[in-house]
Amino acid sequence: MQSGAQLRCLFVTIIRDCTPANPRALWDIFWPHICDDLGYQLQHDANIPEPSDLQIQDYGLYLIDKLLSYTGKRLQDWDTMPEFDANWGDILGNPLIQEQHSYDVENQNTLARQHISCLNPDQKAAFDKIFSAVTNGTGKIFFLHRPGGTGKTYLYNTLCYKLHSEHKIVLCVASSGIAALLLKGGWTAHSCFKIPIPCHEFSVCNIPKHSYLADLIHITDLVIWDEAPMQHRHIIQTVDRSFRDICDSDKPFGGLTVVFGGDFQKTLPVIVQGSRAQIVGGCMQRSILWSSITVLYLHQNMRLNTHIQAEAEFARWQLEVGQGKHTDLQSNISLPAHFKCEENTVTSLIDSIYPSISTPHPSEYFAEWAILSCLNTDVDSLNKKALEDFPGPVQVFHSADSIPTSEQSGGEDPMLNYPVEYLNKINCTGLPLAKLEVKVGCPVMVLKNLDPANGVCNGSRGILTRYRCRVLEVELITGSHKGNKVFIPRINNYPTEEQVAFKFTRRQFPVRLSFAITINKSQGQTVKHVGLDLRRPVFTHGQFYVGISRVTSRLNIKAIWKANKEEANTKNIVYTEVLLK
Repeated sequence: MQSGAQLRCLFVTIIRDCTPANPRALWDIFWPHICDDLGYQLQHDANIPEPSDLQIQDYGLYLIDKLLSYTGKRLQDWDTMPEFDANWGDILGNPLIQEQHSYDVENQNTLARQHISCLNPDQKAAFDKIFSAVTNGTGKIFFLHRPGGTGKTYLYNTLCYKLHSEHKIVLCVASSGIAALLLKGGWTAHSCFKIPIPCHEFSVCNIPKHSYLADLIHITDLVIWDEAPMQHRHIIQTVDRSFRDICDSDKPFGGLTVVFGGDFQKTLPVIVQGSRAQIVGGCMQRSILWSSITVLYLHQNMRLNTHIQAEAEFARWQLEVGQGKHTDLQSNISLPAHFKCEENTVTSLIDSIYPSISTPHPSEYFAEWAILSCLNTDVDSLNKKALEDFPGPVQVFHSADSIPTSEQSGGEDPMLNYPVEYLNKINCTGLPLAKLEVKVGCPVMVLKNLDPANGVCNGSRGILTRYRCRVLEVELITGSHKGNKVFIPRINNYPTEEQVAFKFTRRQFPVRLSFAITINKSQGQTVKHVGLDLRRPVFTHGQFYVGISRVTSRLNIKAIWKANKEEANTKNIVYTEVLLK
């Protein structure tokens, strides 16, 4: 169905997440397809004029091992799988460093000149300070504070172009998969730095000191970490602790220059059933590292056309909402008149955001339109309603839900013998539905970091183009991998202990429909048209602000609210103690 590169990624996902009975048999049967492009690669990259089948297989196993290493696994973790014999690392060099040096320097220099000339005064001031710190090797730590739409991604990419043109290495990570996709060569922080889950106060990253990744970090010139306020301070301190060890330095982050980016008006670290004090206490501002961080500010909204007075006023209103203004003592805020749909109903909201949904649309259509809601249950009901209006026959995929035999036979709790019907009803964050209903051409969202290097992250959105009983083909519509077609197999999904009190496995495609998504999942995205489902109001800091700051025009946002309220208002929760002055 696809080339060797995609099939290698699929093979890694299968042996890592699908628990095949005999992965060696899969390799022995399909290796010619999985390695169909490697003969050419060995001729050009390793100077082997006529590579043999054994060399091609060996190199294929090396690449499989490298892909597994990105997720903390290695080929040796599977007893039946063969291991590669040749020292391809010495033959080809450190693949992570090679990837960072694979840019066309002339092209990067041209892009750098073009982008630098377009920077506004705030962006240029921040660019100069960060570039100077990298050039002089001072190892400064910055926090780029910017409200939504102030052009931080443009600034990040400008820094990347300039530093790549000088053969310097930039590691771009983000706290969420969807934000990582917007960065040049972006990864999620957890994937890139091997951050443990769960992460505690004294955790360390799973990076051996003499590994390829450690060698890359040691020579890195700049680390860009977007949407940092979403992360618990323990995560940031864990990376700092690991960098100091890798670089043999007591300086923050081992003396590397690091740029954190984000907006404390947006959502903060998610702490399950956490109080306001616990959420604020987990914020990176409460980290011991905060005193060594220099804050840089971006002010000019580049998302809205602020040359138009009405748009400038809307941009100012957005910022004031993020600071807790226009909100009464009960945290209520009135919605502007232009937010209102023709009727305060779900049908009216869907018709406003997805007009003519019953007719075919190009994939870009679903990249630019989205409905946002606070809770997964509301998102699911909105998606079900939208799918009914979407053209085409419905395909239903049922999950295989089970409790591990060890749990059932433990004898500690006879109530663990739950019927399958009960397990099918379990629905929680990050877990695919037991009954997945889709149609060809419908938008879906990936729920796990399956292949971050190729854009398949938690939060990636795409269009379902084909399906089989064991694999989905999805065309990505977000991030730098937009347009790529990727495979999503059925895998085992596990809820956390906080979500379900017993061990439980759901074997299902790790996707959900994405006509509607949660407000938290939308953070970091820009879309042209947004619908807000506020029938159940926001419940934590920054959610309402995130919802209203995704759009490119004040006229492109519509909302519905509680049906029993005559006045159009909702909640706006703001923890003023975390806002930067």
